[in-house]
Amino acid sequence: MLVRGLALVLAALAAATLGARGVAVGPDLVVVLVVAWGLFRGPWAGAAAGLAGGWVVDLVPPGAEPLGAHALAYAVAGLLAGRLRHAGPTPAPRVAGVTLLGAAVVEAVEVLRALTLGAPVDLAPLAVRVLLTATVAAVLVPVVVGAERAAVRRRYG
Repeated sequence: MLVRGLALVLAALAAATLGARGVAVGPDLVVVLVVAWGLFRGPWAGAAAGLAGGWVVDLVPPGAEPLGAHALAYAVAGLLAGRLRHAGPTPAPRVAGVTLLGAAVVEAVEVLRALTLGAPVDLAPLAVRVLLTATVAAVLVPVVVGAERAAVRRRYG
């Protein structure tokens, strides 16, 4: 549990660091982790991971307005990932598709927030971010799920 929380914090910090360094578009690593845990553990674990990850994103500078919006968006992404899981190994195209859906939910919240504030919305960087997140997830989610399976085997023998 502590390792998962630390991974979410590191993912949120990586995104904030990339943004501070001028990287305009990067993958959403929090979505990648939330989808991995949703696909491995199910909808409620995915939603809980998403809620925790969203709170971290809301609190890591520069923060978010309104507080809690990311938490709800990531929780929905984790819930959807858990609902779309199936028994057995998950092929990379399915992981990418599930992540694409989860990342689209999170980015939709960003679009709605911008529209309510009257801010301009540029959809091209959002689309690139969603596609980049899905691509990274196709590679990283099997690694995260493998680590989770290994942890379960160690714990329960």
